Amino acid sequence: MPKIAILSDIHANEPALKAVLRDVTKAKVSRVVFGGDTVGYGASSNACVSRVRALGGNSVMGNHDYYTNHVRRDRAALPANRDWRKNPVWAGVEEAARTLSDDNAAWLRLLPRELEIPGGVVAHAALHHPEEWPYVRSLADALPSLLLLRASARGIGFLGHTHRQEIFFDPAEPVTPEWIHGTRAHLPEGVVCVVMVGSVGQPRDGDLRAAWTLWDSDTRVLEFRHSEYPALTAAQDIVAADLPVESALRLLDEDSAREFRRMIGV
Repeated sequence: MPKIAILSDIHANEPALKAVLRDVTKAKVSRVVFGGDTVGYGASSNACVSRVRALGGNSVMGNHDYYTNHVRRDRAALPANRDWRKNPVWAGVEEAARTLSDDNAAWLRLLPRELEIPGGVVAHAALHHPEEWPYVRSLADALPSLLLLRASARGIGFLGHTHRQEIFFDPAEPVTPEWIHGTRAHLPEGVVCVVMVGSVGQPRDGDLRAAWTLWDSDTRVLEFRHSEYPALTAAQDIVAADLPVESALRLLDEDSAREFRRMIGV
């Protein structure tokens, strides 16, 4: 079976997406799948959706994708208090709802909640109570999804939503992941685990590079990867689109954030 690149939580960060796709090409993958939340936070929702669709559009729905079409159908879905314009989530959702083409919005609206791939299943948030978009930040959070993976014999759940890269598994299981080194792990046949694939557009695990995951179902080797990209450009795009400065600052290290604040006068 082919190498599969799993990209999640792009969040309208086109500079990050372009950098990751260059590295994906170098990795010679034969399939790219997307873990949802292509839109939101950033300034390039429509462009990012178009790029995802051009690559085959193999994506699941994320919560920001869902919220965006909800707001397109009914702007009353936005918080009644106008302070939502200062909220990174709702400001990004409104920007996506306003700027998506009708065709891209229709595609987003019809995305599935799960997508089968060799060796497992891709979803955005936890597999249990998907309508509530649960976060998986600990083994305790992961246990209900691990039970579902075991019961369905699907093995591995590849999830986004937390913007982190990590693996959760029950250490009492007879088969567990085997770390090869810091970023590569062997996931043997019979393993049941949840893989958090990271965020292309807005990582939150201390590494600000664009994060993605490479899965080889033949060797059953998983690799957490990162791509350098011009974060300052993405930050400038966010401010130019009149989105919250907070969304821009999340992309930058302390020195860059300090310089950026000087540049925009805040």
